[in-house]
Amino acid sequence: MTTQHNISAKTAPVKTFRDGAISVRIWKKEYQNRETKEISTFYSIDMKRGYKSGDVWKNTSSINGRDAFKVSNLFVRANNWIIQQKYSIPAQFEIPLSGQ
Repeated sequence: MTTQHNISAKTAPVKTFRDGAISVRIWKKEYQNRETKEISTFYSIDMKRGYKSGDVWKNTSSINGRDAFKVSNLFVRANNWIIQQKYSIPAQFEIPLSGQ
């Protein structure tokens, strides 16, 4: 039996990083320990690449080799943002990446 339950409402991502057609989204989830009532915050990350099929825009989680560097940089930026949130680090201390 679990001692935690999700107290987060279904919401939009808390942060999105983009580079061209690629976006990395950060989702925040809060859980409350049933016994101690302590709230814990967890972050998850997903990635999508937009592409056009005919007249319709679609998304995929698949990337091609040309986009690997972009995706890597976006994940590093997302990770830095999560660290800033967890440890209350001011945004001016974000690690700059090439192409920013």
